[in-house]
Amino acid sequence: MNDSKPNKCWRCLGELKLDQEVQIQVREGDDVGFVTVRADVCEQCGERLLHPGMSARLLKGQSILRHEHSSIPAIGRVYNLHVV
Repeated sequence: MNDSKPNKCWRCLGELKLDQEVQIQVREGDDVGFVTVRADVCEQCGERLLHPGMSARLLKGQSILRHEHSSIPAIGRVYNLHVV
């Protein structure tokens, strides 16, 4: 069994930039937050391959938005614009 990390993107076969810190958007209702995670990122298509434990971090971020959002400092606003 080969336990080495892939060095090519599974989607487009582009080169992966290994062990990057990226922000991923999480949503809960109308609330939006950004969680910083570790991932390997394809230089060609932008596909992100999350490191172990990072999906749990995203779920925890979503849970924080659901249960503790009033204690988190807001840094901006999000508007739902209906432009005709």
